[in-house]
Amino acid sequence: MNRTILLLFILAFSFSCVDKRHQTLESKLHTDISEKIDTLIGTLGNLEKTKDEEALIQHFKRSREEYKKIEPFVEYYFQGLARRINGPALPEIKTDDNVVNEAVGFQVIEEIVFSEGVDLVELKTQVRILETDLKFVQQNFKDLPIQNHHFYELIQHQIIRIAVLGITGFDSPVALSSIAEAKHSIEGIEEYYRKYCEINNEKVNAGFTESLEKTKQYLSNNNDFNSFNRLHFIKNHLMPLSISLEKNFRIVIEKSPSLFEGKVFYGHLADLMQGKNLNPDAFSPFAESKSTEEKVALGKVLFNDASLSRSNSLSCATCHNAEKSFTDGKKASVSNIHGNAFKRNSPTLLYSAFQKAFFYDLRSQDLENQIESVMKSPDEFDLSPKEILEKVSKNKETTLMFSKAFPDKKEITPYEIRNAIASYVRSLMPFSAKVDHYFAGKAILTESETIGFNLFSGKAKCATCHFIPVYNGTVPPWYNNTESEVIGVPKNIAWKNAVIDSDEGRYKFNQIEQLKFSFKTPTVRNIEKTAPYMHNGVYNTLEDVIKFYELGGGNGIGLNLRYQTLPFDNLQLTESEKQDIINFLKTLTDSSENN
Repeated sequence: MNRTILLLFILAFSFSCVDKRHQTLESKLHTDISEKIDTLIGTLGNLEKTKDEEALIQHFKRSREEYKKIEPFVEYYFQGLARRINGPALPEIKTDDNVVNEAVGFQVIEEIVFSEGVDLVELKTQVRILETDLKFVQQNFKDLPIQNHHFYELIQHQIIRIAVLGITGFDSPVALSSIAEAKHSIEGIEEYYRKYCEINNEKVNAGFTESLEKTKQYLSNNNDFNSFNRLHFIKNHLMPLSISLEKNFRIVIEKSPSLFEGKVFYGHLADLMQGKNLNPDAFSPFAESKSTEEKVALGKVLFNDASLSRSNSLSCATCHNAEKSFTDGKKASVSNIHGNAFKRNSPTLLYSAFQKAFFYDLRSQDLENQIESVMKSPDEFDLSPKEILEKVSKNKETTLMFSKAFPDKKEITPYEIRNAIASYVRSLMPFSAKVDHYFAGKAILTESETIGFNLFSGKAKCATCHFIPVYNGTVPPWYNNTESEVIGVPKNIAWKNAVIDSDEGRYKFNQIEQLKFSFKTPTVRNIEKTAPYMHNGVYNTLEDVIKFYELGGGNGIGLNLRYQTLPFDNLQLTESEKQDIINFLKTLTDSSENN
């Protein structure tokens, strides 16, 4: 009997050793993430049971700490659900089926916990919704394949997320715990990196772990949200960290050549901050829509060709002049632009490639469709596709360019015309501004410009809508959603008792109350050259634009917008700080636009 027990013990011990020795990264992460979610749910349980306000705050911060360590996995494998778990405390609007999902998750809970007179009933409801979502992640994560190149990419994404979403306050808008949470994120990266090395029997890269330690130390020593030097932190800590990580995974990357195919961005934070490895064709409607040098050259000619309009006097360049950063410098375009009953300001076309939808009201899903709308509009080109095709076909030089741009096409169709113009517009992404040169180590920002960057990405909250480094509303690092906002633009300049501009934005095409007065978030790159500002051109100076935001948007100047998405608290910026922001904005002016 004793021998039998001994034999069973030996066998059990042997199997446990074999299991441990042959444990894969995938199985280890499945187990580890599941355990961490259990811990997180336990912490949320404490939050649900607590009534003391100070204890509530501590339990909430603890739960955020736990979440930040698993965030890269949730964001990578559960992109849709990640917004419910840790997205903005704003309704999620699905225009395809006119569904409005009320906001839930960490940011909603944060607003409850940090409010005066905590609503314990609502807190309990929100905590239980979050627990359900986390259990869904836990249940489904265990069946997901986790390969080494996935692991590499999700860690790089987390470094990017810390830089452009984390330390800006995007996901901690009330508690302003962004700096502490950045440290927890770095701790999570270090923990999983070491596990990766252990499981794969690889030597820990001392340089990488040393960089992690210095990054954590900097965050510990500089933890005030408003005074935190984001410019220094990104350039001297996060960018080198991202480069070091890439070097450490170079063999993994080389074995996975298709890892970055079809994505808007591929690479590390240092690439992103210099405008490298951004794919302008990612939002092209078809594979054959991909740009070529020949298409871009043809598109430039067509872009400037006024004969493509019925009046023979209107071209794309009429409203998007290269000399004015592809705007026209007017309050609203001369034509009744975009076919609306209200005239709108011409936005810059620079960096348009990095939008998932077009027009101020986001009604077109790709550039080709946007161009078709302009061509057909009776207030603009006013020509049918057939008529435009006939005009183009009469020009021998243009016809020759078409044969070079589309060598596999036996005949020109209206689509090739639109695709060529779209290819040219997608090429307008110079990334040649002073701030780009700074992150490339080729320029130095002044003290005022540095302060301005830190205000833009911190206290002034600009970067929570205009995401660094494209500075538009397409959310990194996946870049799969272009946001619109209800900010409350007035009809005329008024700092009290203002009247809302009558243009209802997205509401005209999607009859959802939350979209009334909602407009696309444009890039603020080259903003120095693109006055006047806002969709109706109401503001002529950057000083007025900043004043509008400082006062809290429309609701801050006397409007009563139920669904304003812009925080309407006063930013309390000093005159010096406002000028610093303007000085920084001028570093976003490209030195040589490829027009």
